[in-house]
Amino acid sequence: MGDHLEITERREGAVDIVAVKGRLDASSSEIAEGRINRLLDAGGKNLLINLCDLDYISSSGLRVLLAALKRLKKDGGTLRIACGNPQILEVFTMAGFHRIFSISPDEAAALAGFPAGS
Repeated sequence: MGDHLEITERREGAVDIVAVKGRLDASSSEIAEGRINRLLDAGGKNLLINLCDLDYISSSGLRVLLAALKRLKKDGGTLRIACGNPQILEVFTMAGFHRIFSISPDEAAALAGFPAGS
């Protein structure tokens, strides 16, 4: 297991922030999906996924993000992504995800995009 994935969670007002560091690939994306689903199961409606310290994302990692987005849209929630890493952003662009997700360059900017008082 050379895969290194670190996930930290915290709350900022009504927003759940999940910071993902390291590699989000086939083996680690299940862990990430479990953590995200637990937050959504608990009623989380505003989710900020911070990928600023992500080194690598695979198609399975992208699928996890897409699943979270679909689930939140269905529940009337909001998902925003913070990522300033050009390599990760390039993967998003190649997958066409830059048109689907709201992506901010950093966490503060992403947080500012959530509806106030939600």
